[in-house]
Amino acid sequence: MKQPILFIFALLITHFVFSQDLSQGYIANDLVQHPMQALSKPAYLGTVTNPSFPNTTITRISNATAGNFIVPMYNTIQAWNADESLMIVYGGGNHQLLNGQDYTFIRNLTDINPDDLEAVFWSFTDPDVLFYMDNNNDNLYSYNVQTQVNTAIVNLRTVSGCASGNGMSGGNDIQMMSWDSDVFSFRCGNTSAFYYRISTATLTQFNIANLNYTAPMPFPSGNLFFHNGNVYDTNGDFVRALNVNGTEHACLGKLSNGDDAYFAISFEQGPSGGCQGTLVAHNATTGNCFSVTPVSDYAYPKSGTHMSALAHNNTEGGWVAVSSLGFQQDGVQILDQELFIAKVNEFDADVYRVAHHRSDEDDIDYWGEPHVTISPSGTRLLFGSDWSGAEDGVSVDSYIANLHINSLSTISFKNTALSVYPNPVVNKLFLNTTKLLDFVMYDMLGKQINQGQISQNNPIDFSGCKQGVYFVKISDNQIFKIIK
Repeated sequence: MKQPILFIFALLITHFVFSQDLSQGYIANDLVQHPMQALSKPAYLGTVTNPSFPNTTITRISNATAGNFIVPMYNTIQAWNADESLMIVYGGGNHQLLNGQDYTFIRNLTDINPDDLEAVFWSFTDPDVLFYMDNNNDNLYSYNVQTQVNTAIVNLRTVSGCASGNGMSGGNDIQMMSWDSDVFSFRCGNTSAFYYRISTATLTQFNIANLNYTAPMPFPSGNLFFHNGNVYDTNGDFVRALNVNGTEHACLGKLSNGDDAYFAISFEQGPSGGCQGTLVAHNATTGNCFSVTPVSDYAYPKSGTHMSALAHNNTEGGWVAVSSLGFQQDGVQILDQELFIAKVNEFDADVYRVAHHRSDEDDIDYWGEPHVTISPSGTRLLFGSDWSGAEDGVSVDSYIANLHINSLSTISFKNTALSVYPNPVVNKLFLNTTKLLDFVMYDMLGKQINQGQISQNNPIDFSGCKQGVYFVKISDNQIFKIIK
């Protein structure tokens, strides 16, 4: 009987580590009202269950004082690093570095000086590195959060010939790098715009007559660029106009087939008709668009809507997270004060409503908007909230909506006869038996990083591992979640 058990276990570990399907426990295209219910604000690092959406738990990860805020940088800016071991929120005038798993505060990132508080870009591949353009010297920097070393890649003002009187900016509403962390776009005042490809040290200027104080942004592929409703190629030349009637809150990402995509809210139909809704998907390669949330089902597009399409480590692709305030702001109507995710394919999509965010901008203005940000695996949604009810308008904190399928930590294969220690671990992890047992060790993304044998006399060496969450599978099919 052992082989079938091992086979089932293998399927489970593959499925849960990569968290491909985020829809488990949720209803596709649910059009039933789920009115927001009274819920006490959780304590700092405390977790509550969302009563209207019981498959989602909410964890408060910050502790802002009255009148202040600690919030996501923005919905188009990835909060987590590549392996989700670290994350960044913003508050008190500082970018705050947190543990990406238990959310404890590590330090303020006082040694970076981005040209915009939202223009801090985690590397999509290296969990220790982030990129930013310096507000003082216009260098594009690679910054290592572990060693705290800034490495200048290029001086963008010098390489572009931008005159000293022109301000330089890395973007506007949509700000991001390509998903290989190779392409960075910027503008010189309102006169010219460029992209810099790090791997080849090459600069390309865009052929755009009217910049409208907006820099074109690279799609995930780094081979197409978005600017004011238009798509440009790697030569900086116009390719096509998307069916958009003015630009609104948006995010660049991918459809499930891997095509570059532009996700946005559209309050009116596009110039060619259709493509109106709280979430509309545009294929940058073909120009095709459709409403993910058609007005016929989900009513007129909701106010205060933001979307995040940066679940770059989810192997299914096409996952987008959305937060909406709505016009009533009472959490009664569909999508009103809600968080939802959507699996967006080339020609259709499924919507899964997952939580209420309990926030508005009535008291704390811009910072009261949730600005939902999806994690690289897609399993967690970061958002800001002033927590409607008795806490409404007092302060804005950061919260995590933990989706029903949230990595291997949701499965327990432990046998009370076995345990590992210490956990959290610093250098050595031991097993409470003298018998040598085989183990396989995985990181948060399901990549096997170690294997061997473990016992109380033969520990696993964690000294070379970075801070984060790991999973150790023991030979008799037990899994232990280990925090370093």
